[in-house]
Amino acid sequence: MFNKSLIFILSLYLFSCKEKPLTERSFYYWKGVFKLSDIEKKSLAKNKVSVLYTRFFDVDINDQTQQPMPLGIIDSLENCPKNISIIPVVFITNRTFLKQNDTQTKELAQKVSRKINSIDSVYTELQIDCDWSQSTKKMYFLFLSELKKHLPKQVKLSCTIRLHQVKYPDITGVPPVDRGMLMYYNMGNLNNINEKNSIYNFEISKKYVAYVSNYSLPLDVALPLFNWVIHYRNNKVIQLITKKQLPDLTNQLYFYKKENTIFEVKNPELINGVYYKKGDLLKKESVSDSLLLEASKQLGTYLNSEKRRIVLYDLDEINIKNYENKTIEEVFNTFN
Repeated sequence: MFNKSLIFILSLYLFSCKEKPLTERSFYYWKGVFKLSDIEKKSLAKNKVSVLYTRFFDVDINDQTQQPMPLGIIDSLENCPKNISIIPVVFITNRTFLKQNDTQTKELAQKVSRKINSIDSVYTELQIDCDWSQSTKKMYFLFLSELKKHLPKQVKLSCTIRLHQVKYPDITGVPPVDRGMLMYYNMGNLNNINEKNSIYNFEISKKYVAYVSNYSLPLDVALPLFNWVIHYRNNKVIQLITKKQLPDLTNQLYFYKKENTIFEVKNPELINGVYYKKGDLLKKESVSDSLLLEASKQLGTYLNSEKRRIVLYDLDEINIKNYENKTIEEVFNTFN
């Protein structure tokens, strides 16, 4: 009897261990003001999210001084719920590192660290978002190494990783960080108006995704929870229009549909702070529930079974309203 009871208890233990989720759920929070709406709070609660990757500020070169400067600094985090942990994210433009020398790069790392700590000094991870290139790799990697020196030992340093950087690590290099965040979106060519979908494209991602399992850094994953309108003028992209600035393309006074997702401006107008000139072209791109699930299942096939964060970009009620919560739940569960 004792042996049977022991076996039963042991089997329950093993089963519970097997069923324990391998993933931690999270969102990016990408706004200048930290204030969660009721819809955003409900989404966090429904999806059992306790960690937010929060953009603190950008860094770019000032055109006048030619020095790197912090831009769009987030306001106070006083409105952050006590049950939510914040991971600071700093976006740095690639051109920031183009003309930096070693000394300037080390100083930048120190300044970024100080700026982050002036906003929030308690965090377990810091993430840097930069799409580095061959010409900036040396300085960017030096920046990351220096930044790591300014962090407490218990704080992990992570950075964003694009698909081409996963496929060609011998060329792009592997950044000196603790973890990578694989950005599984923005994989198409914005300049090609005939591109099927530049946010997520199954055929494009298929050329890269098989290399994910061999990447030398442990990877967390970011998936798209947004849509945008690409604004073209004279066959050139002039901006990406998102969230509250999105135009109502069904308004026939200003727009008419040329093709399935392509619209032309009929009459010039300023709408939601964006000026549209007659003849401008607008391309609407989105990630539907089915496309989001397709992306998660495609990627999940190639990821090793290890603990990681699955992060949706981004937490905003405008984005959340476009998706069924059961879809978001299924996306998270795909990686368990």
